Amino acid sequence: MVYSKLNKMKEAMADMDKAISLERKNWELYYSRATLFEKQEMYNQAITDYTTYISKADKKAGTPGSTPVKGISKNVTPYYLGYWGRGKCNLYTKRMDDAIQDFSQSIKYNPTDINLYSWRAGCYFDQEKFSEASKDYEIFLAKNPKNYKQQFELGICYYKMGEKEKALSVYAKFAEYDPSIKIFFTGDNQLDFYNGELRRRLTKQFLEEANVSLEEAKTAASKTLVDVKLTLAFEKLRESWGYALNMTKDDRVVLDTIVSKMYYIYPKLSVKPNVPEYVRRFTVQANSSVEEKNYTDAIEKYQLALGITPYYPFAHFNLAMLYSTVRQYKKAIDQMNSYLKLAPDAADARAAQDKIYEWEVKVKD
Repeated sequence: MVYSKLNKMKEAMADMDKAISLERKNWELYYSRATLFEKQEMYNQAITDYTTYISKADKKAGTPGSTPVKGISKNVTPYYLGYWGRGKCNLYTKRMDDAIQDFSQSIKYNPTDINLYSWRAGCYFDQEKFSEASKDYEIFLAKNPKNYKQQFELGICYYKMGEKEKALSVYAKFAEYDPSIKIFFTGDNQLDFYNGELRRRLTKQFLEEANVSLEEAKTAASKTLVDVKLTLAFEKLRESWGYALNMTKDDRVVLDTIVSKMYYIYPKLSVKPNVPEYVRRFTVQANSSVEEKNYTDAIEKYQLALGITPYYPFAHFNLAMLYSTVRQYKKAIDQMNSYLKLAPDAADARAAQDKIYEWEVKVKD
């Protein structure tokens, strides 16, 4: 599997085909080849090999309660992973019922792998089986409370099931780490937090209004009027961002559009918008974590800050430096590029660009 680790799939597949031709009853090889097919998005071929593995391999291999983990050879694949792999491929090819069956079998053979419940929950959620999805999400989130996508979908389940108090409880958790939620979804409108149709409509509306003001700024007769129109456009973008979702590919396209327009307008604003105090609090806490060398927490705090105010140059710069500290140079480059887009005339712009040049070499290495 060395070629696979080097992302040389053609060579890896050739090696695996040869190995199977020599050892046709080595069921581990079929599992390994299935994973290669899966990586290449050849899902039907992967399903065929996963099925061979499932039907022939030792069902007790690596199964908690059957064979002690410490007694299993490192070369033996835990049996439940065969079902998990096939389940993923069925999910990717929209065979939802088959995927649910596979994830259920995977859970049967290893109920201690909490991630399996999240996979099955996602299938139930997509099928709008909210009761079943909520039960699986509850199991998963009991151990992974900071998985915000699953937490949000659990809230939607409660909302769709009419479980108002439970839905509000999830809302409160989100509002705790993103206080801006209370600005956009307040009072009797708190449950609109889960109303995807409404949120997408408002996101589009404010984005369109921002575009109108931006176009008017381009033809304004005076600098004062340009400033007014740009400021109005930026405020509309902030509202659009506040209502936006991040659940589908279309949602992410809209988010990217909002951010790109923020990056265009922000440097042109004569008066920069104030950063909310609750965002500044995240950055102060992040700096404290850096002093304690708790870089994971610091990164998370800056990510939270930028999730609320993606136009905050200081946060992009510091997050870039944090990523470089933990040697995640590609992410460092992305954040520093964002900083330069928002603050192209900053006193340290040249130094920031030099950092990017340094990191580009390290990415190649």
